[in-house]
Amino acid sequence: MSLEEYYRRLELPDTASPTDITRAYRRLRAKYHPDRNKGHESIVEPMFKRVQEAFEVLIGKREPRASSPMAASAGSRGKAAPSREYRGPPARGANCLVRLFVPLEAAIHGGEVEVSYPVDGPCPQCQERDSPCARCGGSGQSVSGTRCTACMGTGRPLASEGCPTCLGRAATTFRKSETVRIPPGAWDGQRLVVEGAGHPGPNGGSPGDATFSVVIACGSAFRRNGLNLACEVQVDFVTATLGGSIEAQILGRALRLTIPPNAHPGSTIRLLRHGLTDRNGSRGDLTLQLALTMPAAVSHLTDNERQRLREIFADAERRATQAIPPRA
Repeated sequence: MSLEEYYRRLELPDTASPTDITRAYRRLRAKYHPDRNKGHESIVEPMFKRVQEAFEVLIGKREPRASSPMAASAGSRGKAAPSREYRGPPARGANCLVRLFVPLEAAIHGGEVEVSYPVDGPCPQCQERDSPCARCGGSGQSVSGTRCTACMGTGRPLASEGCPTCLGRAATTFRKSETVRIPPGAWDGQRLVVEGAGHPGPNGGSPGDATFSVVIACGSAFRRNGLNLACEVQVDFVTATLGGSIEAQILGRALRLTIPPNAHPGSTIRLLRHGLTDRNGSRGDLTLQLALTMPAAVSHLTDNERQRLREIFADAERRATQAIPPRA
């Protein structure tokens, strides 16, 4: 019987991984278990046994029934798991999809973001089993020239069910790190593909690709409304009173801002097209809210200078009072 038939019993393609095989087996085993089909045992029991046989063959626990040359041919191509996946010829790894949290600065100006994410790959402990198969001496064939049933033709011992790392699956999950380059004007949901950053390839095969889905992370210093951003910018009260120009570091860039005279706390400056971008190229604005601070030089004022300031503000307050018409 061909190995393809065993995959069909588990309702799987012949490219299924050991994890897929185990998951399908558990699902179908529960579906056809006689204890869960009272009154229909005679109907489901044959299906139950067929599922059990398919699972044991595909994990290498038993030899497939050699009823045709096709079965031997399929086995020689390494179709059984886990020996198919991790003891057969090199194969390309699977692709993966990863959410990538991108800071505002990198989303707007571009940059690089480091990310760590899980991938499935060959069990390193099983891969280190360099000793040859005890039955065939590493040739992968029996004395009669057929495929060695102990190692499934690989020449190396199969993954042990007692392996503490993979528990006999010959595969394990570990974390992989990657540095992803972010283009300027990245948007939420944008997908960036990094070749070779996916799941490792079985038996030394090339890894698959990783697709990173952008999620823009807005820090606590910023408020976001769609593509528009807002944040505070500190201005000393002298510049706010007299007006002038300041330089502010915002989103990793130095911006030259013009402050109008008599700027009050909470006054805003709107910078057009300095916000986020969407997939269509539309760009939002950046609104800066002024927060007044004391200039560093205030601690160096002399008593006479402080007195003059009091007199200046007191005189200005008198003029403002005189300008207000009396109440009726």
